Amino acid sequence: MNKTILAISGAGVVGLVVFILVQFSNVSVKKDGGISVDVGAKEAEAGCYQDGRTCLPPFDFTDVSGKTWTPEALAGKVVVINFWASWCKPCQHEIPALAAVQRKYKDQVVILGLMTDEPNDAKLKSFRSQFGLDYPVVRVDRAISQSFDSPRNLPTNFVYSKHGHLKFERAGAISAGDLEREIKELL
Repeated sequence: MNKTILAISGAGVVGLVVFILVQFSNVSVKKDGGISVDVGAKEAEAGCYQDGRTCLPPFDFTDVSGKTWTPEALAGKVVVINFWASWCKPCQHEIPALAAVQRKYKDQVVILGLMTDEPNDAKLKSFRSQFGLDYPVVRVDRAISQSFDSPRNLPTNFVYSKHGHLKFERAGAISAGDLEREIKELL
């Protein structure tokens, strides 16, 4: 009899844990093909800057101008991570849209362009001018790439809340309107 009670109690605890996880987790596929991830974290919680798919990795991102974007500098802002390459045509098409969103929300949003190829400084300067790329560009190293599961498709965008929680992820170019809709929910 005691074994039966223990088994029922154990099953009840497991069931309760599963119920709680289901209630406070939400992964959904959006109409535009993006994935929305909400792990139930309340916006009042402390920042989520740690290893793992649901948080902004705890890196100091140093852009090509030498400015360092620390987790502390990014805290309190919506962060858009954009993996791209200068040879990528969809990336080239997307850059003006990202730049427009960055200018519009410059005090509330930081877009970091994580460049996966290695043009020299002169070629990068010319490219930036040609495509209106005026947001920070970070040269990707292995550690950064791996922390985002080494995106295989370019461009790939990740949108993080003001507290560093992953809220949106999509491979493929995003329009200014689609990106704006995603970040407005987080402002």
